[in-house]
This record gives sequence, structure tokens and C-alpha cells, in this order.
Amino acid sequence: MKRIVIFLLFILFSAVVVSASPASVKIGNATITVGEHVNIPITIDADEEISCATIVVTYDGDIVRVVSVSGSDFDRLVCNNTHERTKIVAFQTGEEGLKEGVVANLYVEAKNEGYSPLNLKIETLKDNEGKKVPATALNGFISVSSPTASPAPSASPTSTSSPSDTDTTPTPSPSPTSPSPTPTSLPSPSPSTSPATTPVLSPSPALTSAFSSPTSSPTLSPPSLSPSLESREIIIIQIENMTIEEGEYAEVPILITGDGVKYANLTLFVPSIVEVEEVYAGDYENFSYDISNGRIEMVAYTNKHLKGTVKLAKIKIKAIGKANTAGELRLEVNEIRNGTQITIRNGQILIKERKKEELTLVSLIAIMIMIITIILLMMLWRKKSIKKGEK
Repeated sequence: MKRIVIFLLFILFSAVVVSASPASVKIGNATITVGEHVNIPITIDADEEISCATIVVTYDGDIVRVVSVSGSDFDRLVCNNTHERTKIVAFQTGEEGLKEGVVANLYVEAKNEGYSPLNLKIETLKDNEGKKVPATALNGFISVSSPTASPAPSASPTSTSSPSDTDTTPTPSPSPTSPSPTPTSLPSPSPSTSPATTPVLSPSPALTSAFSSPTSSPTLSPPSLSPSLESREIIIIQIENMTIEEGEYAEVPILITGDGVKYANLTLFVPSIVEVEEVYAGDYENFSYDISNGRIEMVAYTNKHLKGTVKLAKIKIKAIGKANTAGELRLEVNEIRNGTQITIRNGQILIKERKKEELTLVSLIAIMIMIITIILLMMLWRKKSIKKGEK
């Protein structure tokens, strides 16, 4: 019986050890030149099936820019691309998840020469049952070098300087020698006179201006600054995507990215597959809302200077629709201040089928402990019965 107990304990220990192995999310590296584009994959490797992954990539916006996100092995892919930050949400619509594959491909453009890290942050990683999976993030980098075509302008001044050599040759020739060849060739008398010296002086400033234009080649840097300035003027209003099981609840945040947005009046249109339970205030001091006919009108105001990405509100909803149905969480701006350009990013909501409750690791351990306890009690009872029989 002792051997049986030891064997059962070994099974429990091995089950705990196997379940403790974390998953890994990795982003690739790249080396390109200014103006080029490259695809950088984000991959996942896990021992169990992953049904949903939310990953944030941060980088140096002065060096590179993420143009688009695509090419996922998951069924659905949604991204939120802002300056120096790209948020990716990938999930499965079916019952089976992925153990390994590509979460997304980042299509990156090199803006300026330099080095930029590609840092990963795993916000959520869930299995088929909706439980969080421990994972480690493996960061990457991108190195941008100056294009090889940049030295080409330096070669052009050398070619333009060749006329200076031809111009210097007439200068040492004195005027008395020039009349001798004039009778042989009629065209030569015209440049042989003093006007020949005047063209020599006139190209020289032309050469200096031509030479100064290549030196102004670093004017590539100001265009790189203009996108960053424009991105600060743009206000991005977005609502995150969400996947909910039938009959379950979820909280959906409404985010605003901008520089000092003090007043906002928005309307959120909610699909019929969900029901609004409650609306909570975000980072704004003053907040009010009104719910009517599947729409929520929200007004937020603050005296503080809010920078970066802030939360305007948080909506608690309940999935009342059938499984495998989807709808749009659509935002509409009624009025907003401190904004020159507004970008709205609506969200999607998907209702998944509620999965049957299965035995978890904790329940399995509890069952095994009960079995071991019963076996030990039976052993004690058997010993007592044997002693009574001997008496």
C-alpha cells in the first residue's frame, strides 16, 4: 500500500510540474536602411492551446513606424496602432486554440538612422477555458542604417568641378598667344577675348551653390519630426474589442489618446446582443451619462492636464445574444475640445459558446487527496480489525 501512495503522490507532483511550464511570446529582429520596409513576426509557443492573446509592442517612434499589422494564424486579429505603441488582440472563434504559430506580422518602416528596441508586454494570454496562462516575453530590436545611395550627391560635385578644370586652362593662356590660332579657327576668337575670363568667374559661384546643396542633405531629419508633431495633434478615441461567453459579464473601457483633452461629449451605440449593466467614470473628475434605446451619451470634463492615453469611461455589459454572434460597439463624437484631428476606432464584440465545466487541476488534486485519505483510513481499519481478531 505504501508503494501505491508513493505512486499517487508522484503523479500529483508531476502534474503540478508540467502545468507550471510557461508559454513564450517572441518578436523577431531586423536590420534595414532608411526608407525600407520589413515584416517582423510575433510568434507564440505554449504547451496548451491559446484562444486569446493581447500583446502590446513599444518602440522608438523617431527611428521606425509601424505601418500595418496582419498575417495572423488566429481566426481574428484587431490592432490599435498609435505613436510608439501598437496593441494587438488575436483570438480564436472556434473551440480549439493554437499551441504555436504567428500572432501577427508588423509591417515596419524605417524613418531615421539608429537603433530601436521592440519591447513586448503580454497583457492577457488565455486558454480555451478563458483562464490566464503564464508566459514570458522575448523582446527584439531593429537596426536602421543610412542608405548606401546617400554618398551619391558627393560624387556629383566632382563631376561639376570638371568644368573648373577646363576653365582654368584658358586662364594661363595669355592674350597675345590667342591671336595666332584665331586665323586657323574662326570660332575660337570669340572665347579668346576678355569675355573668356568672365565666364570663368561666373561658374565659380555656381559651383559653390551646387556644392552647398549636397551639404544640405541632412534636411531629411525635419520630415521625420513632422509626423511626431502631427501625431500629438491627433486625438484618438477608441473602444476595445471584447469576447464574452453566453450569459457572462465584461467591462469595456473607452480610451482617449491626446494631449490635454479636457472636455468630451460622446455617444456609444451598443448592439442588441449585449445589455448595459453599469457605466463607470474613468480618469475625468466630472462625468455623467444617459442610457436610452441602446445608446449611451457620456459627458466628461476635467481641470487637470491629462496626457497620453486616459480612460474616459468603463462600460459593464452582459452577453444576452446567442453564441457565435458578433456586433459593433460604435462611437460618435458630439463635441470635443483641444483637438485638431479626431480618429475614431470602434470595437467589436463576439459572443462565444459557454464551455462545459471540466475538472481543473485543483479539483483533480482534491480528488486524489480524498482517494489517498480513504486508502489510509481503510488501512488503519484493516489493522484494527486484524488486532481484534488476534485477541
